Amino acid sequence: MNPSVEDRLNSVVRAIGGVILPALPESASLAREQAMLAMGHIQIILGQLPATAQFEADEAKDIHRLGTAVAELTTGGVRARSTADALSAMLSHATFAESSSRTRRVQDAINAVLLALVEDGDPDATNAVHATILEHGAARALKDRQWFAAMGFDSDFCTR
Repeated sequence: MNPSVEDRLNSVVRAIGGVILPALPESASLAREQAMLAMGHIQIILGQLPATAQFEADEAKDIHRLGTAVAELTTGGVRARSTADALSAMLSHATFAESSSRTRRVQDAINAVLLALVEDGDPDATNAVHATILEHGAARALKDRQWFAAMGFDSDFCTR
């Protein structure tokens, strides 16, 4: 039987905390700090692990909706339309099985549309796309802040 991801990560935390840190001299303050930081990150990962797949799937769905809106709003010259059409084609074959890699590919395609809009996009379409992206970014930032709220990094965030 293979150990679970949780068991393996907990083992790493125990090794760092029980073997590595005690073996480091007090004078190795940077090494001690980095070891504790690594332990903290692993503990955060462990805390988020059960919900990570759903979080990434939701993120992929959000970027899919943004991509759809960007493709629909984009008008202009040949370059703007061709990148928007490529984005639409990618989205029409969307699956969310590989959420994080899919999200990156859609983000790259949206970026290509933004570059094309600078080149030969209709100014009104460019403004509409920018406004849509800003709106999406604000909503995504709220979700991301919520995702990390339990870690206490964002002292200004209160759960709603």
